[in-house]
Amino acid sequence: MFKRSLILCLILFAFYVLAGADAKDYKIETGKLEGSLYKIAIPVKWNKKLLLNAHGGRPETIPISADFKIEETQNEKLLKEGWMIAETSYRRNGIFVNDGVEDLKILYDFIVKNHGKPEKTYIAGVSMGGKIVVKIAEEPKKRFDGIIAHCAGLLCEDNDTSMCENKENLKKHTFKPNIPILFYSNINELEDVKEYISKAGSSKNTALWTSPRQGHCNTNYSEALKAVKAISEWVENGRKPADETVLINVLRTDSLARHEKNGIFAKVKSINVYGSLVVDVSRIDLEKADIKQDSHFQVTFKDKKFKPLLGHSYGDVAEKEWIGFITAEDYLMVAINWENAQKQLGCKEGDEIFIEKIMDKATE
Repeated sequence: MFKRSLILCLILFAFYVLAGADAKDYKIETGKLEGSLYKIAIPVKWNKKLLLNAHGGRPETIPISADFKIEETQNEKLLKEGWMIAETSYRRNGIFVNDGVEDLKILYDFIVKNHGKPEKTYIAGVSMGGKIVVKIAEEPKKRFDGIIAHCAGLLCEDNDTSMCENKENLKKHTFKPNIPILFYSNINELEDVKEYISKAGSSKNTALWTSPRQGHCNTNYSEALKAVKAISEWVENGRKPADETVLINVLRTDSLARHEKNGIFAKVKSINVYGSLVVDVSRIDLEKADIKQDSHFQVTFKDKKFKPLLGHSYGDVAEKEWIGFITAEDYLMVAINWENAQKQLGCKEGDEIFIEKIMDKATE
């Protein structure tokens, strides 16, 4: 009898352990606010810190979305520590600044009303979102405590058709941030950020991290987590981060790509909001297939074939042209600049595509 009871207790203990392992550390809340969508990840035990995401510009032709990835990202680790994380879709897609500023304020006020006031609130802005958060930092301090401006598109402006390339737009800043800004940019995108910091002069509220990678917003989740920890340490403990090069390299050895027929068979791991494909191909896989940087390669799915350039970011090709690049997480991104690659190729998540070197140099 005692033996049977012991076995039953062990079974029940194992069940509760497994159930606890499957239980999430957070819940998700979604909805709509004055034309924009929102997503909030709410930890089981909130530490009263809030991180808002300010995403970059998106094609006007795609649906607005406030979705953001949690599993296997910095967001997952922050949620386990008790951070609340939220994102707004903004009320529209395209290139703009002021609507983004207002939509972030609306989301913050909604969170305060429904979940209580955070003790500290930070915003991580990416690309156009980086310009939006810098504009917020230049306003009188009210809601937000610190900013991460990731590859900030400081030349973005409302009603500007230059696609964030008009240098005159930089002059529209006050260069007087009222809360700390941690700029984090790839090495090829430092010019405007350095000019902003220079014009800010003796401002105690700017710091610069440089990624030695080329590309646009080409950093990984470990680096993003380090940036969040750095801005919170700066705001909460007065430890301003040093201007430095920050690099946490990821070199995957877990790729499941198959090397056959002088090419690579690999699965589409995920598809982002732009319709770009994240493919289970690593830098090592490309080297093994002899697909070199700055050369074209062929991607095939069923009867569809396209020839992307292996570059560093979307901007390496003209609008509506195919591009491929290795992300800072060491996956191959296959995309079209300002178009939907998934729709043109016709594949979905989990499908296997074929990637190969182009042998005819005349097509390069």
